[in-house]
Formats: sequence, structure tokens, C-alpha cells
Amino acid sequence: MVFLVLTILCGSVIGLSFKFSELRNMQRYVITTANYISASTIGFILIIKNRLYVVDDPLSLAVFLDELSVVILEPLVKLSHESSVLWAITIGLVAGVFYLLSFIYYQKSIAENGIALSAMSSRLGVLIPMTFSIVLWNELPDRYQFLGIMLAISSIVLVNIKTANSHSNGLKISWVILFATAGCAHFCNKLFQKYALPEYKMIFLFFVFFTALLLSFRWLHIKKQKARMSDVNLGIFIGVFNLMTNYFLIMALSRLKASIVFPITSAGIIITMTIGGCIMFGEKLKPKNLAAILMTLTAIALINI
Repeated sequence: MVFLVLTILCGSVIGLSFKFSELRNMQRYVITTANYISASTIGFILIIKNRLYVVDDPLSLAVFLDELSVVILEPLVKLSHESSVLWAITIGLVAGVFYLLSFIYYQKSIAENGIALSAMSSRLGVLIPMTFSIVLWNELPDRYQFLGIMLAISSIVLVNIKTANSHSNGLKISWVILFATAGCAHFCNKLFQKYALPEYKMIFLFFVFFTALLLSFRWLHIKKQKARMSDVNLGIFIGVFNLMTNYFLIMALSRLKASIVFPITSAGIIITMTIGGCIMFGEKLKPKNLAAILMTLTAIALINI
């Protein structure tokens, strides 16, 4: 439960930092690139410090594929040290693409669908790893946990629901792509945790952020945004918490079912950001947000029964 709370707190810091940057009209693509530079640099330093790159035997694709076929059929078996490194690199490369795509389409969806619907799409993306975890690995919640999950998901929808006075011309394709890419990014965390040895999670995270960094450089070049020191500094700050959020998420997944971790972290981040927005930016707490907070707290209590 501690890692679940830490994931929520670190994820909320990222969201509030991005809100701060939007209010100050800062360069979002510069911030994103600096964030990936920071996260991948810290990851690389920790890999070197802990000598995670040292393996007893050379990495072998044939051995890796044989081991992977075994661990897929035997849920309690993990990959060897060498195969865990190769799995971390492989899934990290894939996850890095989804991470950056989800960010790009988050910005695009905000322009086309608004902040509320975009936030809901990003957070409801957790339904993808939840569903796969239940179908593939039979990670079924008990009845109290199931009720808590439903409350958490309901709170996400409630806090983002449009009012009667709002207008909408229908959802754009960017909303659907955001939902899919955000969900796949979360699922990659689960894929690593499920099959690899946990001590290699920093290798996985390094390749996630390094891949996203290489792609974000290209995106930054297309947008032609110039780096300012304030943007770079904020990006570095966000990068530290980005790395910590994913680190704690993997640790939470190793102790709790994915069907519990994903909805609770998503609802918790939204609620914490709502409270933070009231304190830091003077936003008013709407009745529906207060109701969502109470629903989330109830969900957490039910899951821990």
C-alpha cells in the first residue's frame, strides 16, 4: 500500500507541474524533452552504480525465447538474470514509443476535445492493463475489491463529466488514440513486472525514457521550440518524479493485483491534483469533485479490507 501511495503522490507532482507550466505559457515540448533527459540520465547512473549491466552469461535470443515460453505457462516462474535484462530492453523500447505517443495525443486531444475529456481518456486507459491482467493472468479481485474498483472508475468519470451547459461536437479520433496509447504504456509496466526479475526494473525504465527521449528530440525539432532555462529546469524536476512514479508503480504491481493498482492510482492522482489545484492555484472544489474524493477514499478502504 505504501508504494501505491507514493505512486499517487509522485504522479500528482507531475500533473501539477504541467499545470503550472501551462499557466506560465512555458514551452511544453522543451519541458518534455528535458524531462526524458533527466529521467534517462538518472536511470543510467543507477544502472552503472548497481552494476546491473553485468551478467554471468552472454545474452542469447534462443535461450531467452525458450525461457519466455516457460514463464508464460508457469505464472510463478521468472526469467533468469540474462533473460530479464533482454526482456527489460525489449519492453522498454516498446513502452518508450507508447509513452511519447500518449503525450503527443494528450496535447492533440486537449485542443480537439478539451482538458476534461482528455484527462478522462488518459486515466480510463487503465482499463486496458486491467482487462489483460484479468484475462491473461486471472488476477480477479474479490467482491470488496471489485466494488472498490468500480467506485474508483466511477470517480474518474464523475470528476471529468461535462455539465449541462457545456457543448461538445463529438469525440475526435485523438481521444481514442490517447486512450489506447496511455493504456498500452501502463500495460508495458505490467508486462515487465510479470515476467522479469524485479532488480532489473531500472534497466527497463532507462530504455523507456531513453527511447522517448530520442523520439522527443525529433518532435522538438519539428515544433522548433527554443529552450529556455526555466523550461529546462522544470523539465528536469518533472523527470525525477516521472522516474519515481514508474518505479513505485512497478513495486506496487509486484505486491497488488493490476486490477487494483491501476484504477486506484488513476483516481488517486486525479483527486490529489484536484486538491492541489485548490491549494496552489486557488481553484474551487466543485461538489462533484468532493463526491469523487469521498468515492476514492471509500474505494481504497474497500480494497484494503
